[in-house]
Amino acid sequence: MVIAINQGVIYALRYELCDDMMRSLDLTDRDSRRTMWNFLSPIALFASVASAKVGRNNELVPVAIQMNFSPDSKVYTPKDGDNWLIAKLNVQVTDIGYAQIVEHLAKCHYLIEPFCVSLKRTLPPMHPLNQILKYHCREVIVPNTFGTPALVHENKFMDLLFAYGNEGASRLLREAHPSSTWETTDFRGNIKKRGLADKRLLPYFPYRDDGIRILKVIERMVKTYVKLDKDVEDDVEIQAYLNEVSLSGTGENGGIGRIQGLPASINTKAELCEIVSRIISHLTVQHASVNYELSDYAEYIPNMPTKLYDDTRVEEGEFSVYRLPNRITSAIEASFSNSLATFRFDTLFDYGNELQDTKAAIIVNSYYRYLMDVVQPRMQELNQKRKDSGHLTYPYLIPQWLPNGIQT
Repeated sequence: MVIAINQGVIYALRYELCDDMMRSLDLTDRDSRRTMWNFLSPIALFASVASAKVGRNNELVPVAIQMNFSPDSKVYTPKDGDNWLIAKLNVQVTDIGYAQIVEHLAKCHYLIEPFCVSLKRTLPPMHPLNQILKYHCREVIVPNTFGTPALVHENKFMDLLFAYGNEGASRLLREAHPSSTWETTDFRGNIKKRGLADKRLLPYFPYRDDGIRILKVIERMVKTYVKLDKDVEDDVEIQAYLNEVSLSGTGENGGIGRIQGLPASINTKAELCEIVSRIISHLTVQHASVNYELSDYAEYIPNMPTKLYDDTRVEEGEFSVYRLPNRITSAIEASFSNSLATFRFDTLFDYGNELQDTKAAIIVNSYYRYLMDVVQPRMQELNQKRKDSGHLTYPYLIPQWLPNGIQT
């Protein structure tokens, strides 16, 4: 095991923010034969192992699951029959409960909101940066304003769906805030930091590969677009924008966006390109990856339930449908997932004809066509190869399904 860890072929899935999560009342199941589990903080180990199948040199496979974070918690492996299935469902419960509050709500919706609010406060409507970013920002405020109360207020979705309830969701939001920094928007950096960049060890990782493919197009479009602008060092409006959003900003409105790690000023177009590319990619690639897959994975309740149960009709260590949520909870989860993961208002870079500057319109339109005519067929072909080799496909970043921003 030590050798495997040193070689980088062992991966751990860990949910530190979920340790010692509180328990809420079960509002959707009053059957006296059933007892809802606490929301646990499991640890799952995966290994990258060689496969005998043609064309699949390494596979990421689960090898052990510790049911909770405490050292005395039970550990199960694929040899443990029904307990292994129950352990995997336990991880799924925690994964969706963590991902939707921390990675989706806190690190996408809330992190990006200051960028979109300050856009209107500091950049005039005809400013070149406002001209494109407004299309990526136009729906952010609506789901944040109206969606948050529907999620985390008393007797709303989090109270109904998860054992941690409204109080647990609020705790996750508070504890996720310190790590919701500008670094979060660094797609490549986060992949590398998590040890997931090696394609030899992880040949199948569509989030990484498709995400970088779209990110490269975004970066090229932004670089071409920014060349139309004057030197950013003399652009007082861009400087005011960054000064207001960045935590280190100074002056009357400096720092009110409170984004830690974002520079409060820049000197070069290269710096501007990186910032704009990361804003757009976070609004598109990252949000799509944590939102739209709910339609496939969370709407099928036996795959990703939000609660698990002990039931007097089921022996300990035995799996049964009685361990899954009842019809009321399942209907709520399906409705919740469907409302989040099926609505798309637009398509990435489809707004070229709305731009006032003719040169800008040509640039944006050309990259939109490139996404549709070149990138999309390649990604569809790649997904077919994934399917043919026995893997799941990954349609969430295919250009025609990728919106300009956060819309749900």
